[in-house]
Amino acid sequence: MKKEKKTPGFWIRFLNRFTIKDKLLVTLVPVILLTFLIFLLTVYFISFRETQSIVNQQADISMNQKVQLVDTYLDKLRMETEVFMFDSNVQKKLKVPKNTLDDTKLDEMETDVRRDMYSMIINYDVNVESISVKTINDDYYVWKMDSRLIHGDFTGRINQHEDIARELDGGMLFTYEKLQKGLVTLTRLIKDPVADDELGTLMIDFNLGFLDNLSSSASWDRGAEPTLVIVNTEGSIVFNSSPFDKEIIEAVTPGTEKLKVSGSNFRIRHTSSGTNDWEVFLVINESKLYRNIYRLTFLQVGLVLFSIILVVLVIFGVSLTISRQFERFQKKISRTSDPKQHALIRVDSNDEFRDLAEVYNEMMGRIDNLIDTVYSKELLLKSAEIKAFQAQINPHFLYNTLDCINGLVEMNRPDDIKKTVTALASIMRMSIKGAEILTVRENLSYTEQYMYIEKIRYGDKLLFLSEIPESMMDYYMPKLIIQPLLENSIVHGISELLGKGMIGLFGREEEDAITFTVKDNGKGIPQNVIDLIESRQSSQEAEEQFSRESIGLQNIQSRIQLMYGKEYGLTIKNIPAGGSSVTIRLPKLTNDDIQKGGIAP
Repeated sequence: MKKEKKTPGFWIRFLNRFTIKDKLLVTLVPVILLTFLIFLLTVYFISFRETQSIVNQQADISMNQKVQLVDTYLDKLRMETEVFMFDSNVQKKLKVPKNTLDDTKLDEMETDVRRDMYSMIINYDVNVESISVKTINDDYYVWKMDSRLIHGDFTGRINQHEDIARELDGGMLFTYEKLQKGLVTLTRLIKDPVADDELGTLMIDFNLGFLDNLSSSASWDRGAEPTLVIVNTEGSIVFNSSPFDKEIIEAVTPGTEKLKVSGSNFRIRHTSSGTNDWEVFLVINESKLYRNIYRLTFLQVGLVLFSIILVVLVIFGVSLTISRQFERFQKKISRTSDPKQHALIRVDSNDEFRDLAEVYNEMMGRIDNLIDTVYSKELLLKSAEIKAFQAQINPHFLYNTLDCINGLVEMNRPDDIKKTVTALASIMRMSIKGAEILTVRENLSYTEQYMYIEKIRYGDKLLFLSEIPESMMDYYMPKLIIQPLLENSIVHGISELLGKGMIGLFGREEEDAITFTVKDNGKGIPQNVIDLIESRQSSQEAEEQFSRESIGLQNIQSRIQLMYGKEYGLTIKNIPAGGSSVTIRLPKLTNDDIQKGGIAP
């Protein structure tokens, strides 16, 4: 029963009335306008919420990072002061009254104590600006980075803090004399850890200014970097990375999350130091941050409008150009002769595609004829060239193997001769008969037989190492690829060495390829040979320019690239310590790949 022809839908019938030029305008312009509209709405309704989430995440990262840095620094400073106070040599010096020393001894004592201060604290902490010590004998030792500061200022301040430090009994006392921005004073009691006797008081001035240069891993918009504020228990500002108005600073208290001052919105993140009583605040200017988003949104709207106009003009111009090109293309195709038709294309529309389909149907016959002639000839030529390359490789290998057997005859080793001939027969059987593509495991089996022959010939002079991953064994590769490289390393690399020759075969699996590398410690490969291989010259040109040594490598290069393309083949380099390294890169072929490619394993 004959099927009824299905009636095209309304949309199809509607489009079939237009030419290609009009179809592009009718379909693409509304779609592009709708896409840009959705994009604008998405940016408008989602960007602020996403930005707010990113800001909160960045604030948490920056806050945790900076608080951790502060706590880590205070712990480090505490450990440094303990090392200084508990050092037996330092304590011994602090017990000696200055009034018992003559001028020479007194100068030496001053120098030694200041050296101890520098070596134990200053040398490891560049943020420390001064160290002052008052001993139980009311003697003072002061080291200060700025030599212009008055000595009496340090002795006066350490006297003020001495009683409170004594009450803390070794605990850390933090004070803030406001000598300069971010300067904090740490005062601790010095005690004998054995006798628990008081030896004096230690005062250190250190600077938190390094927090200004802290590079957070969070990425902020330019100009919107948050401000770090550290406040002590008395409510005094210990550190402020970017001075705010007094009104903002006074409003920064624990529990305050948002703040609006002078028309600007601020978000405040708060946490406490784990080392002392400091409260740490991160103040984010949301108005400045979102102002950048506003600018970006307006810029996007402008770009979208410009893009819409540009796209419409481009669609109109392209549609007009395509229509004219089809007309010219049709006229050119129509001038060809009329072959027999098959694989016809039918088009129900009334546009240029109907005429193009008719011309295409006329061309199909000619294309098939070309495939039957030109493509088949190219395959035959390619196969003949591969066979020619193999024919050059096999006699070269046979010559060297027979030379090895001749050496065994001269040494009167019948058992080794028998095993060598057996191995040679197996190798020749593989090279003459069977498939051209074998598994890596099969190729290595023949390689091992070849190396057995060479080991018999060279004895202890030849050391061979093979490291091929098991995961590579079931991939496929052309036969007689690895063996000529080993042969080249033996004959042209290590045969002339006085000492032992070493050859290594290494395999590596890449994402879309497998590689084999042959390394030796021989005399290396001449640079002109390497340049020849890398220049991708033909085998005939190689024979005219270079010796037999380079022809084997050139044949392998040509064979691989003829089969798989220019991205595969040999890479050759000489090892600086002596020897050469030759790497073969081959495609990663499985059994399914071989079957699909029409090459039976």
